[in-house]
Formats: sequence, structure tokens, C-alpha cells
Amino acid sequence: METIMRLYILAIFTLFSSLAAASNVITYPDRAEKLRIDGEVNLLYDVNVYGETENIRLMSIYPKYVFDRSVKQQVSRWRYPKGEPRKDVPLKVIFKAN
Repeated sequence: METIMRLYILAIFTLFSSLAAASNVITYPDRAEKLRIDGEVNLLYDVNVYGETENIRLMSIYPKYVFDRSVKQQVSRWRYPKGEPRKDVPLKVIFKAN
């Protein structure tokens, strides 16, 4: 019985962790999508012990002043499992208008 309970708790924890990571997505900024602007953003960020993103650094942005604010705001709301800090996590986001 104890083994089943441990497996149940592990399954719930795994599900919660995957859902937390699954919500870490970048959406196309409305204005850029309406204007059909393509672009690319390269950045680095850290994850602290609480699972929060911090120290978001934009390394390159094209075109400037179109995607940078939106991407930075979205990444700042991302959450990861607690207790797994990371430094200098790279992220490359490519926007292609349909």
C-alpha cells in the first residue's frame, strides 16, 4: 500500500512539473502579428531556487523595439520546478508571420 501511495505522489508531482513547464510559451505580439512582421530574439535568463526566471538578458533582437518588450515580459512570468536553479539558459525565439 505504501508503494502505491509513493507512486501516486510521484505521478502527481511529475504531472504538476510538466504542466508548469508546458505553460512556458511565447506568443506572437498582437501588433507585430497584425503588421505581419517577422523577427528573431536571442536571450539568456536564470532560474532561481524558487523556480522563477530572473536576470533576463536580451542578446540580439531583430527588428529592434518590436518583440523585445513582449518576449521579456512573457519569459519573466515563466515558472519552473522549485529547487532546480539554472544559470544562463539560452532561448532563441523566431517569429514568422503567416
